[in-house]
Amino acid sequence: MRFAREITAAIATPIAVWIVGWGHEYVFDAAVALIAILALHEFLSLGIAKGYDLPIILCIVIMLVIMAAFILQDLSVELGMFTALLIIPASYVFSRKPLEEALPSSAIAVLATTYVGMLGGSLIRLRNDFPVGSKLIFFLLLVVWLGDTGAYYVGKNLGKHKLSPRISPKKTIEGLAGGMTASIITAVVIHFTFFKEFPLLHAIIAGVILSFAGVIGDLAESMWKRSADVKDSGTLIPGHGGFLDRFDSIFFTAPILYCYWTLIVHGFRSLNIMSA
Repeated sequence: MRFAREITAAIATPIAVWIVGWGHEYVFDAAVALIAILALHEFLSLGIAKGYDLPIILCIVIMLVIMAAFILQDLSVELGMFTALLIIPASYVFSRKPLEEALPSSAIAVLATTYVGMLGGSLIRLRNDFPVGSKLIFFLLLVVWLGDTGAYYVGKNLGKHKLSPRISPKKTIEGLAGGMTASIITAVVIHFTFFKEFPLLHAIIAGVILSFAGVIGDLAESMWKRSADVKDSGTLIPGHGGFLDRFDSIFFTAPILYCYWTLIVHGFRSLNIMSA
């Protein structure tokens, strides 16, 4: 398992670095859309594992409409959300599926579609809306994933106090602290190596927030998997499980970094505060 994980990382890392750092924005958009399609399919599969009949193709199409609204200036994100909230329930109105399943089935379908579409779309906005968009994506990936690695090793060797035993028995408070420390160190290194535009104090604060939020995103997905009595959301990434397993924290934290960069960093810069 560990060997497969390392081989996958060795192959995927240079491809990801090129797409984020040097690929055309449409290449990045297409890569995120593909990841989102696979993650949404895995999310819907959790509901199917519980015995619900979910409209997979319809949900994927609507999710792509939501993501297109993040890419194309002529479309609004509200249009995508309205489409999900109107069309998915309507599909159950005109179906012959058991009436007693309509509420949980339509709720799962709407949640999965908007969750992956909105959060995945924010990843696209994070890269495309700013001149330093590629650096922001690298910051997000490194801070969250290296924080996750730090949490794993600290929790494995020093963890004693369970963080959320009902959802994830292996996660510990010590692991959370180790992960946040690793994220802070990563944020500091990024500031001094290639992202001077991200003020040091802001980088540290963002590192703490993203590390904690990444854990929440991971726990949320673990909660849904436990509810469906499923160990991994998929098996498409050797050693890592599914795309939802690998990108749950990234999807969850992308809008947070977008808002932090837009509202806090730029807001303080306009006031010449904390910009050193």
